[in-house]
Amino acid sequence: MASAAIYTASVLLSGLVLLTSPHTEPAFHETQWYAGAAFLFLYLTLLTGAVAGTTAMRVEAGPRARRALGVSACWFALLHSYFGFYRLVGGLEGLRYWSGYFARSLLAGLLALAVLCALSVMSLPALMRRMGRSWKPAQRLLYAAAILTLVHVVTVTIHLRHLRAILIVTYALVTPLLMLEVLRFDRWVVARRAALPRNLIAILAWPPLAAALFWAFFVLGHHEH
Repeated sequence: MASAAIYTASVLLSGLVLLTSPHTEPAFHETQWYAGAAFLFLYLTLLTGAVAGTTAMRVEAGPRARRALGVSACWFALLHSYFGFYRLVGGLEGLRYWSGYFARSLLAGLLALAVLCALSVMSLPALMRRMGRSWKPAQRLLYAAAILTLVHVVTVTIHLRHLRAILIVTYALVTPLLMLEVLRFDRWVVARRAALPRNLIAILAWPPLAAALFWAFFVLGHHEH
């Protein structure tokens, strides 16, 4: 039921973006809204997994809902890629007029999209059954997609009126998720290395990771032209 609601919301949201579009060229409206939707669904996919991995919360429909969130993130990433690359950048022909730095940022986004598409295909029931026990470890590639997405987000040239406010809100959302993931990793390591004190890895890793994230969002000067 939860997964059906997520898929329905994704379809409605993708249609709403088109309905509210001014249909101008370059397609800033579609590119930015689909980027935001892809980021949101990817964030929710990671957040639900992190919460389930660090707390006692267990919901029967949880895995199916997370798969639906992940597939929806891929769907919006595909829409963002189409409108961003062909209707904003100008495709391969237009790419030559952009900087090499921008092209590398697009490459990070393309690799993230490839990973998301691969994971979405793996989520087909037939492939899940065929992969067996290897399916769950393969899904950890989602972290690679998330890192590549973050690289793309903080390096791509974007045109937003309230960019600073958006960066602050995004940072406020990402930092708790990062903390949960560090705690999750800490528990995974301690379960296999009982001699290590619990939360030691989290205490040591959290400050530099938070500082690196702050640098990427607010110090790295590539968010604007």
